[in-house]
Amino acid sequence: MKVATLKNSILTLYLLFIFFSKGYSIGEINQVGARDVALGNATVALVSSFSAFNNQGTLALLKEATFALDYQQPYLIDRFAIKSLALTIPTSLSNFAFTVRQKGIPGYSESRFGFAMAKKIGKNFSAGLQFNYFLVDFPEQGTNQGTFLIEFGVLFQTKNNLAIGFHLFNPSGSTIGSLNFQSKLPVIANTGISLKPTSDLLIVSSIAYSDDKQLNIRMGIEYQFVDRFFVRVGISGKPIHHSAGIGYKCRYFATDVAFVHHETLGYTPSISLIFNF
Repeated sequence: MKVATLKNSILTLYLLFIFFSKGYSIGEINQVGARDVALGNATVALVSSFSAFNNQGTLALLKEATFALDYQQPYLIDRFAIKSLALTIPTSLSNFAFTVRQKGIPGYSESRFGFAMAKKIGKNFSAGLQFNYFLVDFPEQGTNQGTFLIEFGVLFQTKNNLAIGFHLFNPSGSTIGSLNFQSKLPVIANTGISLKPTSDLLIVSSIAYSDDKQLNIRMGIEYQFVDRFFVRVGISGKPIHHSAGIGYKCRYFATDVAFVHHETLGYTPSISLIFNF
């Protein structure tokens, strides 16, 4: 019991140090969905059930209501989890989405609640906007601190199965703090492409840049090797992340599994469940 308590305390202090000294490392803000993770998170131009996390512009192209769940265990650390859900509702006026993301260990947690709206503008262009409330909870101190932030994205589709996406997270540079600490949430710009040269092959690539001067290049490939089954690989960095995963998709249900390997911290498994209705 004492060993477990000491371990949790050390992890809490580590998370607090990372959060307040450097904020988030690039790529961890919107890394949601096992399919997206397996593709190196290079999915800014890809339409998916987790579009409300990755690019609200792609959200406008979803034609069915979806309920998506995602679970990750970073670096296989006991009781350290990231849980996300997205509910997307298409309407004739606009597509709407509600999102929740919770990350933490006993003694420290972060939550993000979002509401997004997206719409097609013309034949090949779509755009979306999301409002978020970001909350950091310190149970041992009996306090929590929150802040509002926005993000938006656009998508342009060409006639040759090529899509170009752009996403901007936290353009206002919102900050959050507790006690004597103050941390600036990063401003992250992400742009990329998705290309489908054949009916069973998908190629994605993107470049992300944050105001802490980190540049992140991402690439991924998805191949449908038999009906309804997919295999995926990806890479991103720096630091270098290698990723791989498989997926199954039918009319009303899909599930994806992925593993990401950090060059120094180890493996992070991810699983997603998606329901269409």
